[in-house]
Amino acid sequence: MIKEIISNYHHETTQDPHHRFKSWEHCYRFFSKHHQHLEDEDISDQACLQLAFYLASWGMLRGSSFLLFKDYKVHQYFIREVVRNPVYKDPFQMNEGEFLDVGTFKDMDKLIGNIRNVYLDNITVLQGKEVEINVSDTLVTKIMLGVFGNVPTYDRYFKMGIALFGFNQQLNARSLGELANFYNEHVGEFRACRRLLDSGDIHYTPMKLVDMYFWQIGYMLESSDQFEEEIRQVVQFATDYKLKKRNAPMARIQSSTKSVAEGSGLTDSIRKHIMTILNEEANRGSFYIDIRSGDIHKEMGLRNRIVPVCNAMLSLGAYRYQVLHRTASGFSTTNVVRYFLKEEVK
Repeated sequence: MIKEIISNYHHETTQDPHHRFKSWEHCYRFFSKHHQHLEDEDISDQACLQLAFYLASWGMLRGSSFLLFKDYKVHQYFIREVVRNPVYKDPFQMNEGEFLDVGTFKDMDKLIGNIRNVYLDNITVLQGKEVEINVSDTLVTKIMLGVFGNVPTYDRYFKMGIALFGFNQQLNARSLGELANFYNEHVGEFRACRRLLDSGDIHYTPMKLVDMYFWQIGYMLESSDQFEEEIRQVVQFATDYKLKKRNAPMARIQSSTKSVAEGSGLTDSIRKHIMTILNEEANRGSFYIDIRSGDIHKEMGLRNRIVPVCNAMLSLGAYRYQVLHRTASGFSTTNVVRYFLKEEVK
């Protein structure tokens, strides 16, 4: 079902080599290749032009958009203050690997806010008048998709699509985490789509595929008379997905909490605290979650109790886990454990 929907989205570009959807490929390819060389004025200027044309192709210069009244160099502030900022090198690395790391989306709100502020702070005049521009979620996410490839575009059709599946429609870390989990749960189908779409030096990122999938669903819902059979199948898939999400976590919570239901010692209390976090994340449908020992120690208001925290993290007896980082002593605030929330310990 996922491959068929994405194929419908991609069909027009196979018929027209200059279709507007191709503008994303050109823009993302450029930034993937040159983002480490944007100190060069000529490359930076080309980056502004690539981004401006891509946004124009994707409808961001119509209506009352402030971009309609600006030239392509208006994006130089974003290039200089965000893309060239070493703090934001990680978004270019998010698309590596088979699965999406849900943890990487926890700080996405900061990047979203900074992009919005760059335009708000540097564009204060339109047609000779001082104004406060509107930097919409749609614009921010289209910029991020074109440059980093790390989020879908929260436009009208996309929101219609994710609403059908019961996902949060607000642009924030929680919503992005839900979409990352959806991708991980159906990674095989998305991987098949990538093999279909990737060619030469263009790589369709996980969130680009997610964007294509839900945007096409929203488009079909808007034109329901043309896609009656497709919509029927998608609605059934969405219904089954929501039902599975609603029922499965509860059984997992009930079984996994048995291992920490008894005992009143400090280690047991820490286990219960960690299990509460895991169960809440499982109930949201997360594929996995990374827990840092220092964070648990701080959240519980403990002092000099990192040893029982580390012991508790490795003795839950509920989910399969993987130690991502551990010091030689085994007891440190920097220990990190990944818990796979779909895989209970039998």
